[in-house]
Amino acid sequence: MTNRFLPILVAASLSSTIANEGLAEVTFDHAFRFTAFGDFPTQGGQDDRFSARLDAFLTVRELWEGATLSFQFEYGDGDEFLGLGAAGVIWPTNVFAAVPRATGDNNATLSFTLTQEISPSTKITVGKFNVIELALGTPLAGGRGRGGFQYTGIAAPPSFVFPPYVFGGSLSVTTEDWNYSLMIYDPNNAQGSGFWSDLFEDGVVFNGTATYKTSIAGLPGFYSINLIHSTAEGTDYTSLATSADIDDFGRTTKGINFAALKFQQYLSYKGNDEGWGVFGQISFGDGNPNQLDNAFILGLAGSSPIEGRSADRWGIAWSRYNWSDAMIAALKAGGGAGLRDEWAVEAFYEAELTEHMRLGVNAMRIHPGTPGFDDYTQVGVRFRALF
Repeated sequence: MTNRFLPILVAASLSSTIANEGLAEVTFDHAFRFTAFGDFPTQGGQDDRFSARLDAFLTVRELWEGATLSFQFEYGDGDEFLGLGAAGVIWPTNVFAAVPRATGDNNATLSFTLTQEISPSTKITVGKFNVIELALGTPLAGGRGRGGFQYTGIAAPPSFVFPPYVFGGSLSVTTEDWNYSLMIYDPNNAQGSGFWSDLFEDGVVFNGTATYKTSIAGLPGFYSINLIHSTAEGTDYTSLATSADIDDFGRTTKGINFAALKFQQYLSYKGNDEGWGVFGQISFGDGNPNQLDNAFILGLAGSSPIEGRSADRWGIAWSRYNWSDAMIAALKAGGGAGLRDEWAVEAFYEAELTEHMRLGVNAMRIHPGTPGFDDYTQVGVRFRALF
C-alpha cells in the first residue's frame, strides 16, 4: 500500500503550489544559471583560460507564516583561475571562476538560509550565507546578478573578516529612511564537510551595517557605514619582524577589525532598477592582524542608456588595495620582497540576447601586488543562460 501511494506523495510535495485549508500557501521557486567564461591575457605572459559554472536556486516560501527557506548549489570547473600570486596578481581576475574551487576542498558547495519575517520591516535569517551572492544583490556595483564586474577587488571587495561563505545569523530592520543589519557568524570559511565540527571555537564575528536611503532630485541613493569586529586570533606581524630565536616570535593577537564607507548614487533613473550611476567604497583594516591598511573603489555602472537596450548592463571601475605595513615589514624581515599596492581598472558590457540568454565582454588592467611583475592585462567574454 505504501509503495502504491509513494509516487502520488512525491508528486504532491514537488508541485509548485500546495494549499492547505487554514494554512499559508506554500510556493516553490526555482532557477538555474549557467555561465561560461573565456579569459584571454594580452600582457603578462599567461595562458588563455576557460571555465564554467552552474548555479541552481530553490526557494520555498511560506513554509509556515512568514518563513522562507532558500538553497543555492554551485559547481565550477575549468582551467586554473588567475590570482593569488599567478602573474603577481593577488586578487583573482575572475571571482566566479575562483569560487567555490579556491576556498574549498572540491568544486561544489551548497548554501542555505531560513528567513523568518517578524514584521513587514524586520527579518531574522540563519544558515550558511553566500557572501559573493550578497554582493551581487546591490543595484549598481552588483547589478542584481544580471551582469557585472569579475575582478575580485571590485566585484566582491575582500575585508579579511568576511569569508566567501559564512555560517551564522542576521537581523535586518527597514525603516522609511534607513536599513539596518547585524550579522553574527563563525570567523572561518563555511565550506567543505568539516566546518560543522568546530563552529565558533575560534571566535565570533559581529558585522553591522547602517544604510541611509535618500533621493536627490528624484534619483535614489544609498549611503552606508559598515563596521566589523572579529574575536578570532590573528598573527601579530610585529613579532615576525624580530629574530626567530625570540620566545614570542610568531605570536598571535586577539581581535581583527574592519570599517568601510560605501555609496551608490543613481545619476539617471527610470524606475525598477533601470538607470545608471556612481558607486564607491573606502575601507580601513586595523593593519595588524588584518592584512589590509586601506582600500578604495570608485566606478560607474548600471543599465544601458542605449534606446531599446535597457536590459543590457555596463560598468567601469577602479580599485586600489594598500596592504598592512606591519605585514610587509614581516615579509621583508623573512627575506621576501614584501608586497606593493595592487590597483586595477575593469570595464564590461553585457547584452541581453533573449529573455534567458546574455553575452558579455570585459577588459581589465592590473598593477600586481607582488613586486617585480609588470602590469597584467586581459580581455574576456562570457555567456550566461538563465532558466
